[in-house]
Order: sequence, then structure tokens, then C-alpha cells
Amino acid sequence: MIGTIRLKKCFALLLCVSLCLCGLTACTPRGTLTVNGTQIGKGIVRYFTDVVRQEQPEADEAALTAAVHQKVAAYVAVNSAFAERGLSLTTGQKSEISQDVNAKWRLFGAYYTELGVSKQDLLNIETSQGYKDAVMTDYYAADGNEPIAEETLRNYFSENYIAFQSVTGFLTTADNNGNSVPLSDSEKQRLVTIFENAAAAVNAGGTIAEQAAKLENVTSNTETVVLARDNTQYPQEFFTQVTAMENGTAKAFVTGDYIFLVQRENLTDESRNLFSAYRLNCLKTLKGEDFEKVLAAWAENYTVE
Repeated sequence: MIGTIRLKKCFALLLCVSLCLCGLTACTPRGTLTVNGTQIGKGIVRYFTDVVRQEQPEADEAALTAAVHQKVAAYVAVNSAFAERGLSLTTGQKSEISQDVNAKWRLFGAYYTELGVSKQDLLNIETSQGYKDAVMTDYYAADGNEPIAEETLRNYFSENYIAFQSVTGFLTTADNNGNSVPLSDSEKQRLVTIFENAAAAVNAGGTIAEQAAKLENVTSNTETVVLARDNTQYPQEFFTQVTAMENGTAKAFVTGDYIFLVQRENLTDESRNLFSAYRLNCLKTLKGEDFEKVLAAWAENYTVE
């Protein structure tokens, strides 16, 4: 099993639950809309209205309405393109979307209900995001509208991602008041020595899991983690250090208040095909902005009333 740090769409909308619901005024487009003759339910409209309110809190009603119309038009454009291209989602993709919606609804169902957004509305919106990913993949496929070479994506992956297993130790402790304080120099050196010995044991044929079981007050990833260069869950120095390592080797190093024991893995091992799980992420990084412009052009062909 591959442990991953996924580069999926952010939960910015969900993290803004504290916004006052009464911020949606009577002038805000909250009812149904019609797009090229097809009615879009009020739950979908209210969802996008809330998104725009958070993205543009200072927008007047005219600007708000225009932005909501654009998002609804893009929503319809994506769904239409998905159908017109004869695309489909896999069972696994559908399951992932369903799990995502269930998780969001457990946490924020009351918020959505107050907005007038049903769980089915949320499922429709998340499914449309899946459609968008599928359409983008098709658009840039080898036989698509603007093909992007597979080698380009693979090269980007190999240059901007790393694969590893690790153990993380902490160079701080808590004082009597519960405040975080640095370890003494002698305690730090003792911990560094322990981690360096652990790295030597891994390089001699041991495993990260074996060493993690022996160490105290640590967190560990004993299954493969794939990390993007711009991921903020680790210090940037972590990526730099691991990139400099040889595949299959282990090393202990200090970064900030942490000490790491890391074994680098071969990211491009064809037998493991790690690239397949991150291909879409690479495509989005390289072509995401361009595709948003394509989608905006498609949306202009839809009339919202």
C-alpha cells in the first residue's frame, strides 16, 4: 500500500464555516437559474454564491451576480463536455467522491443545510469536479485537443517529487507550564547520535519500520510517501536533503526543530508505477491555468438567466 500526501482541491470553502450566513442578502442570486434552457437548482446556485462571497467579500451585488453566473456556466460547460466526449468515471473515482462528500457532510452538513445546499447538491458539485479532471485529461491526451507529451509529465514528476519512508523526532520538549522549549545541547546530540545509528542500521540492511519501533517519542511513515516539492507539510529543506540522497540509502539530518531518519525510494521504479497516481497532479501544475482559460471560453457560450 502506498501512503500518499495528496495534492487535491483545498477545503477553503469548508474552513470558512465561521462566516456569517446572514451575509447572503436578498439581492444575492439564491433561486434557480436557467442555463441554455436547462434549469439549475437553487442548491447549486446557493453553493456557488457562498463560494463567491468568500472569494470576493467586498463585491457589490452586480459583481457577485456576474461571478455566480460565470461559475454556474462553467459548471454546466464541464458537465456538457464530459457527456459530449463520451467520458466516464471509474468505480474507484465514484467511490472516492462519495467518501469525500460523506466526510464533508459529517463535518459541515448543518452549515450547508443553512445555506440551502442538500447533500445531493454537494454530491453533484463534487462529481462535476471529477468530470472536470476527466475532461482536462482528455483535452491534453495524446489524441486530444492540445496533446502534452507523456515524457514531459514523467520528467516533471521525477524532478519535482520524492518518494521515501521516514521517522521524525523532535528537538523540543515541554516545560512545567506546558510550553515548548528546546532540548539542551547534550540532549540534542544524544538524539542525533541515536538517529545516525538508526540510519546506519537501515543502510546495513534493516528497515525504517524496525528502527521506528525502537525509537521513542517519534512519528513515522513506514510505507511509501510521495511528496511534491511545493508541499508545505514538510520544511523545504527536507525536500532538498532527500533529493540529494541516493535511491535506497538512509540518512539522519536536522531541520529546524525536527530530526529526520529518511530512506529515499526510487520514484521512477516502473514496477511500482508511482507516477500513475500523480499524473493528474502534474498535469494540473503544468496546464491548470491554461485549462481554466479554455473552460472560461467554453462557459461564454452558455447563457445564464
